[in-house]
Amino acid sequence: MSPKIETLLNAVNEIYPGKVMTRVSGEKTDELHVDRVSQEILGDRLLIELAEGTQSDFLFGNELLKMLLTLNGVIPQIFFALTFQDDTLDQQLIQIATRMHRTVVHTITYRELKKQGVLTTETAVSYLAGVQSELTVENGELDDESLWRLLTLLDALVFADASGADFSELADMYPLAYTAATKLVSPILTADLKQSRHIRRQITQLFASVDNTLTEWGKPTVNAKEYVTVTSVLSQRQLELPVSQVFTIFHSEMTDFQTKKTAYVGLNQVDSQNSFVITKPDNQDSADFFKALYKMKVGDLFKQLALPYIDRK
Repeated sequence: MSPKIETLLNAVNEIYPGKVMTRVSGEKTDELHVDRVSQEILGDRLLIELAEGTQSDFLFGNELLKMLLTLNGVIPQIFFALTFQDDTLDQQLIQIATRMHRTVVHTITYRELKKQGVLTTETAVSYLAGVQSELTVENGELDDESLWRLLTLLDALVFADASGADFSELADMYPLAYTAATKLVSPILTADLKQSRHIRRQITQLFASVDNTLTEWGKPTVNAKEYVTVTSVLSQRQLELPVSQVFTIFHSEMTDFQTKKTAYVGLNQVDSQNSFVITKPDNQDSADFFKALYKMKVGDLFKQLALPYIDRK
């Protein structure tokens, strides 16, 4: 681990409520895979583990930067409080939504790693090799891998923008996915991502844009706008407002993951994004429950739900 990454690790450990550790469990290869990183909580310790030793400084740096941005309340997080009561489907949707969220966050972290000299020409060569090893070449038609290619190329285009690498050969190998990814990633690359509310906007817009693309392709949509809870970015004025002025309560066909009861989703009135999930107490009349919920102050509701939010500066 280089001194720059050690400095990042120390910075995270200064604010993390415990101890963050790192470990490499595999050998170096010629391919870089950004998703082969895991985190495991061991009591008050958190272990970041790489499945392979390829570009370990880059991968550790990327994870530590994301942690630092999260702990400092910059990056809106995603949560999964709903379930279709189908583990396979839930895991697929979680993986897809996580990749979309990651694309936006990597726009920040990859640029910073390039600035610090951690993202190098060698990193770019390994990254490109990793992408090409993960994806089969398109045959000119949509298939079962089309969404996977799209999600992978979204991140690849973010990496290419940050690194200045030439990934144009991907356009020849995956023309349908590359064309769609270029369109979807363009607003993210030009956005001002210094403020949390702008980062959140790009996350929610990417959710919607991916669904629009899937609809155009005749593929099932992800519906992450409803399925995924995204950290709210709220001003002090909004925290004092009644719930009815900030959110619309939506009766979901999905189930609350924790209570296993009928779920109601709080959709932000500005972007229609899932901002919280709530269930009605068994002993309370529905009309009374919703009347009280809509009258409650937003700040009191988030305190009651123990749900984090980011203060809008």
